[in-house]
Amino acid sequence: MNNIIKSIATLSAISLLLAGCEALDKKEESQKQKPTTIEEIQAEKGKPARVVKAGVAKLNDVRKFSGSIEGMQVNRAISKMGDPLAKIYVAVGSMVKKDQVLAEYLFTGDNTKYQQAQEQVALQEKATARLRELYEKGGLSQQDLEQAESGLKIAKMNLETARRATLILAPEAGVITELNFQVGQAPGEGGVFCTIAKLDQVILKLNVTSQDIGYFKKGTTATVTLNGNKIEGQVTLVPLAANPQTRFFPVEVTFDNKDRNLLPGMYVTAEVDTREVEGVIVPLEAVVYRNGVNAIWTVTEDNKAKRKIVKLGVQTQDDVQILEGINSGETIMVEGQSRMNDGDKVLVVE
Repeated sequence: MNNIIKSIATLSAISLLLAGCEALDKKEESQKQKPTTIEEIQAEKGKPARVVKAGVAKLNDVRKFSGSIEGMQVNRAISKMGDPLAKIYVAVGSMVKKDQVLAEYLFTGDNTKYQQAQEQVALQEKATARLRELYEKGGLSQQDLEQAESGLKIAKMNLETARRATLILAPEAGVITELNFQVGQAPGEGGVFCTIAKLDQVILKLNVTSQDIGYFKKGTTATVTLNGNKIEGQVTLVPLAANPQTRFFPVEVTFDNKDRNLLPGMYVTAEVDTREVEGVIVPLEAVVYRNGVNAIWTVTEDNKAKRKIVKLGVQTQDDVQILEGINSGETIMVEGQSRMNDGDKVLVVE
């Protein structure tokens, strides 16, 4: 009886030992089969990539052009004498009215026309007064009196002309945008003393090439960003011929400028909404440029990576139009494509 019990115990111990060894072998085999490196994991599950679907959409073709701001209705105050300036009554930024005195000349022996005109008016006034008394007494005809009074009027007109010549006057109302001389300097006859412009509206002048002029139409919106603020204007002039010297087309964009954010002489860049296109649109980050070629990585139906060369169209800050190479509905990579090779298994991640 004892021998039987001992045999059973021995057999049980051997069975447990064999079962333990079998479990250990299976565990070791499982550990050997489980991938441990990144390459092995990617070979089994795929290389991770974030994807989107290419779709048909509309895209605005926004192009950038740079140019200088000019005031609307620019006028120039011209010097009529060669004498030095004695006084200047304005500065850059001053608001002026039409015929307002901007500056006076220094009196010299060369500019005596005003004094001569004053003397001439004084003489004409005395002579006319005597002739009027004589006319009232019947000693002078009305025709002779009218002729004398006409002479006095002409003398006064000459005096006003001479007076205006001793001053520099504003030709039109506006804002002084440029002042070219200081007290003591001589502008010279015909010299431009200052520039006056109306700043409630300003013009941006753009030099546009022959390739781009076709995008411009009257009424097209143009936007300038200044200190974080967007200012919208409209194309108001599209010339029919290029400048013969520069070969550029001088396009004009007009902006309302009541707050005077845009000032003459500023060099700014305008974004012009030239046209709207429709086609296959993808995120810009999907395009990989390498060795002079643009390509997009796609994911096939069996989750394999495939590189496709594409032709780009209109491009914005975030999206790009695909003219050739990708169809609507294809799955494209927007992240992770830099690690891909053709035929790699792809693990799509959110």
